[in-house]
Order: sequence, then C-alpha cells, then structure tokens
Amino acid sequence: MASADELILQMQHLAAQARATREASGARGGVERLKSAAQKLAFQKQTEVDTLEQTIRGAEDRLDELRKGGVQGDEAKEFLALSKLAEDSKKELVKARAQLEFALDRMEVVERREYEAFHAEVRAEHHGQLADDPLFNKP
Repeated sequence: MASADELILQMQHLAAQARATREASGARGGVERLKSAAQKLAFQKQTEVDTLEQTIRGAEDRLDELRKGGVQGDEAKEFLALSKLAEDSKKELVKARAQLEFALDRMEVVERREYEAFHAEVRAEHHGQLADDPLFNKP
C-alpha cells in the first residue's frame, strides 16, 4: 500500500498532467484554421507583389524607351498612362507588401502556438509517467 505522501505526490502529478493537457488543447485550438488562413493570405499577397513588381518593371522599361526616343504626338498619351500606371502600382505594392508581412507574422504566431502546445503535451506526458511510476505501486 502506498504511503500518504506518495499518494499526494501522485495526485499532484495527475493534476499537473490535467493542467498541461488543457493548456495543450487550448494552444492547439484554432491553430489549423489560423495557419491555413495565414498561408492562403501570404500566397495571395506574394502573387500580388510579384505581379505588381512585374507591372512596374514593364512600365518603367517602356517609359525609358519613350524618353530615349523623345515623346512625340500620340506617345504623350501612352507616356502619361504608363507614368500613372507605374505610380499607382508602386502604391499598391506598398500595401501588398504590408499585407504580406502581416500574413507572415500570423504564420509566426501559429508556429509559436504549435511550439507551446507541443511543450504542454510533453509536460502532460511527463507528469503522467511520474504518476504511473512503479515506485508508487509498491506491494
């Protein structure tokens, strides 16, 4: 029969195991949904950033060509349109990069929550093993 001290210690380990299990469950709650949403947003914004960068490069290359040849006649409309396109694309690029950074930050939060949940699970398992320790079951 186990002594009172051993039983108290065993109960403390079982209580610690239950707390760690609840902590792990809470940390895991919603992680997959949040992770999926963050990954989806990051993919969308990376695609948008790539597209905007390509648009800006193309517009600026064409503007350079027009400047070298001298803007004449109908080219003035194209020059103004390309200038506006490049300027607007740069503004959108700043917004898209900020949103991409936000999505990447969310992914870091998810990874931190997964890490914390993992450690809580390890603590729960450890306390469970301590509670089941054969030293507690002395004949």
